[in-house]
Amino acid sequence: MAPAQPEILLNPARAFATRAGRILLGALLFLPVASTAAAPPLEPGVALELARWRAQQYRNVHYVLDFELQPGAARVEGSLEIRVTVADNAEDLILDWRGERAGERVRDIHVNGLPAFGARFIADHLVISGALLNKGENRIAMRFQSPLGAAGAAITRYTDREDGAEYLYTLFVPSDASTAFPCFDQPDLKARFTLSVSAPNTWRVIGNAPLRDSFGEGGNTRHRFAPTEPISTYLFAFAAGPFMEIAEAEAPSPVRLYARRTRAEQARKEAPALLRLNRAAMQWFSDYFAQPFPFAKYDLVLIPELAYGGMEHAGASFLREESVLFPFEPGASDLLRRANLLLHEASHQWFGDLVTMRWFDDLWLKEGFANFMAAKAVEALLPEFPAWVAFHTLKTSAYRTDATRGTTPIRQPMSNLSAAKSAYGNIVYAKAPAVLRQAEYFVGERKFRDGVRDFLRRHAYSNASWSDLVRALERASGEKLGSWARAWVEHRGMPRVRVRPQFDQAGNLRALLIEQRAAGGEAEAGNFSWPMKLRIVTVASGRARTYEVRLNGARTRLATPGAGKPQFIFANHRDYGYGQFPLDPASQKYLLENPQALREDLLRSLVHESLWEAVREAGLDPARYIDLLLTQLPGERNEIIAAGMLARLRAATLRYLGETRRGALAPRIEDFLFAQMLTAISNSRRIEYFRAFADLARSDQGRARLKDLLTGRIAVPGVALRSRDRFRVLQSLLAAGDTDAPRLLDELSAADTSSEGRRYSFAAAAAAPDAAAKRALYTRFMEDPRLPEAWIEEALGPLNMLEHAPLTAALLGEALAALPRLKRERKIFFINAWLDNFIGGQTARASVQKVGRFLDENRPARNKPAGKLLDEDLRLKVLESLDTLERTVRVRERFSVP
Repeated sequence: MAPAQPEILLNPARAFATRAGRILLGALLFLPVASTAAAPPLEPGVALELARWRAQQYRNVHYVLDFELQPGAARVEGSLEIRVTVADNAEDLILDWRGERAGERVRDIHVNGLPAFGARFIADHLVISGALLNKGENRIAMRFQSPLGAAGAAITRYTDREDGAEYLYTLFVPSDASTAFPCFDQPDLKARFTLSVSAPNTWRVIGNAPLRDSFGEGGNTRHRFAPTEPISTYLFAFAAGPFMEIAEAEAPSPVRLYARRTRAEQARKEAPALLRLNRAAMQWFSDYFAQPFPFAKYDLVLIPELAYGGMEHAGASFLREESVLFPFEPGASDLLRRANLLLHEASHQWFGDLVTMRWFDDLWLKEGFANFMAAKAVEALLPEFPAWVAFHTLKTSAYRTDATRGTTPIRQPMSNLSAAKSAYGNIVYAKAPAVLRQAEYFVGERKFRDGVRDFLRRHAYSNASWSDLVRALERASGEKLGSWARAWVEHRGMPRVRVRPQFDQAGNLRALLIEQRAAGGEAEAGNFSWPMKLRIVTVASGRARTYEVRLNGARTRLATPGAGKPQFIFANHRDYGYGQFPLDPASQKYLLENPQALREDLLRSLVHESLWEAVREAGLDPARYIDLLLTQLPGERNEIIAAGMLARLRAATLRYLGETRRGALAPRIEDFLFAQMLTAISNSRRIEYFRAFADLARSDQGRARLKDLLTGRIAVPGVALRSRDRFRVLQSLLAAGDTDAPRLLDELSAADTSSEGRRYSFAAAAAAPDAAAKRALYTRFMEDPRLPEAWIEEALGPLNMLEHAPLTAALLGEALAALPRLKRERKIFFINAWLDNFIGGQTARASVQKVGRFLDENRPARNKPAGKLLDEDLRLKVLESLDTLERTVRVRERFSVP
């Protein structure tokens, strides 16, 4: 969390005027106890051992919470009553209560109506002696204060820079509820929450449950909500502010959309499509899971600058505003991403909220299911979008991680929830859904669905683990899945699957020898093999044949009757498998010479990925790959595939071509993109070409064209440039050192004073090729607690432009040294973005060596003070990002111009 501002804490002399408060602060009285169930030693965070102990000792938890919200306040005042049934032999009641001066932020503690003399604050915990507890239900009441800030706090304030309105919202995942109010902050102590909020009369308040009533209190209104169903603390939430409400009046159980006032007009335009999709999703998920919607209502709350794309609070998903209300002209890929976001969060209401993991080592299960089910829902509800092409794009991000030395198993052991933030990443969000799709193919679609239904039915409103799902799938399929599950879920890395054709004397294919071994950085895997079911395709004389095969070892032989003399063989047809599937030399040669040979969209997407992987491994010249893209893009009919090809064109040009080769190819690339931007067959395609042109144009002619786009002398047919688009152009002009760029940025910033415009202006300025300015910005990142995290994340990319690597190399060591602090203070995903930009923004071997020295100097094996060591999870994240830099250096060195 960000450092607390002094005014966040009450003056202790005023805060603890009561006798109980004075005793609480000043005297630690230890009362005798006669119970036998001793609690484990307490440590900061929420330890697994403590969580297991509490799950056995406490049950029937109910929180009654009251928050008092005031505009401009530095803190939130609140009161809390916890009702909990305690086991007869429980020694103490141990609550989690974290943050600066936790003991000074709580007062008037009472247990069963009596002052709680002897309450103790120990290592992020509030401990109440068992001698004060009754057998059966107990009531613990207290007053508390919660910090409130623009960044880093569990209760966050957003100030709309357009009308000055304030919006407050909570974000407690994975275990930040205990920084806002004392609680049992572990997922398997589900509880009912009864919320009451006092807020200004002009504000709306949205919670997990329906509003029960509201009434005036002077200038404020008190909003009282019905009790929730049993949910985990990280799923409890509220948002407050002058939100505008939009509902489907004709729907039987209307979903409401909430947006801030200054985005109400845009929200009303977008709402019909959003709410129709959400309603259809509710019905589809209810049918698939054979469970009705599990909560009393469902709202969509658009939160500006939310730290994540979305958060699945039970009954009220919070969504990042700009992921739903686009500040740019959207293309097909943007609309599909938005649909996936809505469907992801909707599916969580069942898989994650109705049934919740017992511990965050199974974080992957809820997130993997949400992404997998979102793809299935897109396929069913939005047939105009290629659901599985997009799903494969998601999988490739997992491949990028799994090929590195920094990869982890899907299921990561976790001894303390303080480490939970580091578990989020590509393995959880991209590999997990891919493995679930392989599980569905392995056992069969219907049996998989039956197993999931059984799992949800047995564990509704409770908690479960991966092993519970495995047992449900075994019951449904009749198969033993233990070894399959252990290989995929508990072992890190992935297979590299090669197909070796075997021919008869006439040259006809008679069999395929399928070999697998660990790929990439998973050297310690040795000869480990992954059980997997695949569909293999061969193409001969334009005719395709497919073969199904199960891999159960390092080598599998598959007979291929009738295959003829194939020009092309691919081992992962329909993309059910997970791993690297490189093309054999003959197949690669055939596709480079006949790129239009594959008519099936998904297969063509998979093959493009195999060719791109050859570029990343320095096996295919990036210039040749760029030539292939420029040849094939005009004829590519699938919008999502084309968007992916353009993303690879940008990466190949900026990352893998050295300065000399990039300069030689730039005129052709820029001319191609500019022409397609003006003439492509659809608005969506022209938008994608515009973005690629804006990102890559660096020549004098290219920069002149960018400036003409800004002034309107050149227009993209059918596309109106909006805030994000214009700042994107300015960012490229600044990066190229264009002399007009600073003036143009000032003019655009003065004209666009929206909240988004200010953030984009701040970020675009980071692209200026000025080492001193970059260092000053880095200093502000580290020292300004008022700087919103979203602004920092927006600026990380422009600050670390690949072409500016010599300017930012000096910041690399400091950025690495800051990792322990950032892990403590920043939200989930922040460190991933930080490393991907500061390490991934470098291009020189000297930077590889600098990162290597940093890792070596912080090895746990060296006998250094604990504060000097790098946590293992941080070390792995550094190794993951380092892989990108190492590949950049290898490709540039191999294909550099002498």
